[in-house]
Amino acid sequence: MAIGLAKIHFAEQSLGLSPSAHFISAPDVTITRNSRRWRQGFGYGGQVSWDPTIAVLDAKPNGCGMLVGRLDKLPDEREVRQADTQLAHGAIELDGVSLEYDLGESNHFVDVCELEETLATDIEQPLPENIFVIHSSGHEHRSSSPYGPGLYYDESDELSRIRTVIETPWGSLSILQGDTAVQYHQQCLNVQSFNQRRRALYGRKLFGDFETVCNATHQGMRTPGVFQLGCYHFDDTHTLFPLTLGPDQPVYLLRPRPNYAPEVIEALGWHDRAQQLGLSETLHAANLLPHGGGYAYPQFKNLIDWKRDGEEARRYTVENVQGSHQSFTQIRDLPFAYRDSSVLEKMLELQMADIVARYRIRFILKNQ
Repeated sequence: MAIGLAKIHFAEQSLGLSPSAHFISAPDVTITRNSRRWRQGFGYGGQVSWDPTIAVLDAKPNGCGMLVGRLDKLPDEREVRQADTQLAHGAIELDGVSLEYDLGESNHFVDVCELEETLATDIEQPLPENIFVIHSSGHEHRSSSPYGPGLYYDESDELSRIRTVIETPWGSLSILQGDTAVQYHQQCLNVQSFNQRRRALYGRKLFGDFETVCNATHQGMRTPGVFQLGCYHFDDTHTLFPLTLGPDQPVYLLRPRPNYAPEVIEALGWHDRAQQLGLSETLHAANLLPHGGGYAYPQFKNLIDWKRDGEEARRYTVENVQGSHQSFTQIRDLPFAYRDSSVLEKMLELQMADIVARYRIRFILKNQ
C-alpha cells in the first residue's frame, strides 16, 4: 500500500495539488490477491483517500459487498444447490442487463447459517435464527455500459482513452480529473446500487422471500476521493454487519461503535502523528469495520527487499520461517491462510464494534 500511496502523492504533486493521499487500515488489513491491483501497488482492508478533484483508477472499485438475509427456517440444502446450479448456467437479467454468475469465483461465496449464540441482550429486535450471506460484486460494468465508460480502464477502451497516465518512479498511475472524475464517481455509486440490488435478486432466486439484515458495500467509492478498499463504513450504529473469517469459522453479526476513539488513538501511539498530518478529525470519524479474515502467509517471516522488475512488476524477496529466501512478483499463486479470530480480537481491542451474535455455517455454495 505504501507503493500505491507514493504513486498518488507523486501524481498529486505533479498536478499542483497537495499530496494528501492516506490510508486508514481496518483490523483485516492485508494484501490483495487481485493481480492487477497488486501490480499497481494497492493493498486491501482499509480506507484510502486522495484529493477529491481526481479519481484514481488503479484502485479498481467494483462495488463488491455482502448481503445478509433473514430466513424463516433453515432451507433444504439440496433445493438451494439446485437453484444455485440454475443460476450458474441459466440466463438472468436486472434492469435489462444480463448478469454474469460470480458466486463461485475467487473469495465469493454463499453461506447458510443458523444461530449458535446470542452475545448481546440490548438489541432492538429479535435476532434471526437462520441467515444467509452472499459475497459478490459482478462484472457487468467493468467495461462500457449505460452507467458510463466502465470501471476498469484495462477492460474499457473508452475509459482507457479518457484517462491521464502519470509516470512515477514506482510505475504508472491512471487518473481522471475535473468533470470526468465527477462522472466516474457517480458511475461508481450507480454500480454500487446496482450490485446491492443484484445481490438481493440472487438472494430471492436462491431462497425466495427474505428480510434484509444488511446489504453493504466494502469495495467502492464513498465520496469523491474516499474509497473503501475492502472494509465497511457505517453512518449509524443500528445496522448489523457481517464478519466472515473463513469457511471453517463462525459468521458474526457486529454492532458498530464510533471509531477510532480518542483513547484508542492515544494507546496506539497515533495521536501526535495524526496531528502532524492533519488527520486527527478524519481518524476520529473513520467509522470502519473489518469485513473478513484477511489473508495470511505464515510461511514468511520478513520482507528482505523489493525492486522494480520491468514496466510495472516488482520483485519481492522474503525470508521464510526456515531462514531461506524466496522471490516472487505475483503473490496470487502462493499458498495462503486466513487470520481468523485474530481479526475479531483486534477489532474488539480497538473498540470498533460489539459482537451481537455468532452463527454456525451449515453449508456453503461454491458453484464453479
